[in-house]
Amino acid sequence: MFGRSRSWVGGQGKSKSIHSLDHLKYMYHVLTKNTTVTDHNRNLLVETIRSITEILIWGDQNDSSVFDFFLEKNMFAFFLNILRQKSGRYVCVQLLQTLNILFENISHETSLCECLTPQLLSH
Repeated sequence: MFGRSRSWVGGQGKSKSIHSLDHLKYMYHVLTKNTTVTDHNRNLLVETIRSITEILIWGDQNDSSVFDFFLEKNMFAFFLNILRQKSGRYVCVQLLQTLNILFENISHETSLCECLTPQLLSH
């Protein structure tokens, strides 16, 4: 879908599918370690956001536990936190593309509502 390879190397050197809950958990770990956008982590964050988008769309069609994890960890709040920073055009464009892709491709409307509702209520 996004033209990337279909596997990644996990913590113990095993090749794993990038379309999995395990990979989303890894991406969450990356987000938690990079909450502030810097020149050093800008590319990493863009790739992480892109990967999360791909996993969420795959999960919407194949594994509901993926979106459940995304909601449980309130990962959307990380996206909003990044948007609130003066992180530069590169990161903001990726986030806006991500939101657009999610809104266009998530087939379960309740998934999107569950994702957005806590954010809308907090403001």
